[in-house]
Amino acid sequence: MEWSFLEIMKDVYKIALSAFFSDLGYQAVVASFPILLVFYFHLPIFIYGIVESFSYGIGLFFSFLGGLLADKWGSKKVAIFGNTFIVLLSFTGFAKDAIQAIILFLSGWYMRNLRSPARRTMVAQITSENERKRAFGILHALDVFGGMLAIVYLTIAIYFRVPFYFLLPLTAIPITIGTLMLVLTKQGKTFKSEIQKTNVILGIFIATIFFGISTYSPGFPIISVSQSTHEIYLGALTYGIFLGSSALFGYVFSYLRINDLYGLGLGYTISGIASLGFVFLFVYGALGLYPLVFLLGLSLAAAETFEPTIISKFTGKNIGRNMGFLSFSRGIGYFIGNSLMGILYSISYTYAYMFAFISAIISVIIIVILTINIKK
Repeated sequence: MEWSFLEIMKDVYKIALSAFFSDLGYQAVVASFPILLVFYFHLPIFIYGIVESFSYGIGLFFSFLGGLLADKWGSKKVAIFGNTFIVLLSFTGFAKDAIQAIILFLSGWYMRNLRSPARRTMVAQITSENERKRAFGILHALDVFGGMLAIVYLTIAIYFRVPFYFLLPLTAIPITIGTLMLVLTKQGKTFKSEIQKTNVILGIFIATIFFGISTYSPGFPIISVSQSTHEIYLGALTYGIFLGSSALFGYVFSYLRINDLYGLGLGYTISGIASLGFVFLFVYGALGLYPLVFLLGLSLAAAETFEPTIISKFTGKNIGRNMGFLSFSRGIGYFIGNSLMGILYSISYTYAYMFAFISAIISVIIIVILTINIKK
């Protein structure tokens, strides 16, 4: 028996609420991590960049593995398993030195990567092609809205000097609630589409690599704002603006009637413009940088809405594998981007953000070429 639209959307919202509660917990850890390493344990910024490249670089293998396992063992089982162990991030607050903090952070982050392709596969399996853009937009919107709220309470906690060893372990509570929401979700049908266009899928993977290179870790804007304003709590608030913008535009893109490739190209373009803006507006502090962070959030919403939508529409079978490849491609970009951003930033923030701008423009060019070829 076919599911009704209301039944489908009910399960879409369960998955989205799982994302909301999980991000309500672990995004506070993500935002505090650069502050913990650079300002508390006094590691050089280029070391932070290397750690971030390992988190995304090695994490990409966990993303690919999560996609494969979703096809083999079922997307729901893999998503629940990965989400359960994201809670390891919460114990970063107990770290006594930088090495302990890095080990705990990476362990939880890799489980997050394992879960993400499986969760996207769950969404694809319970929706039709016409419902998918809306579903992925809702998923992203609630996902990052939870993260935005996490940054609100983190910023307040930092302002009032609440110690990380007290605050971060509490993030295990919403993460656990997020896992329970996945448990309550129905397992979708085996995914199979009659349409398969390998050239489109490959083109998106390549464009995603360059977009990943251009979309450096949010830790760099956090550091930039902290340096420009000389206030750490204003740096932490940067991440809240980024996530709030991304949540807003996740909903906007889910309802916006626009060609998926056009929407994706628009997001990539705005990412490049925002990175270029950091070069010229750094000296203006929060007034100059916060609007750019807002644009970065918009670009991420476009990528997170349109990338999986396009992949799901042109995948003939093995949706989990291709969702894993999508995360894998982004991870390659993050690995390269964060490593080079850390090195370039140590020389000058100007070089770092110019590098990100150029990478974003390359991703736009790839989407333009792909769009032209599809129309032929």
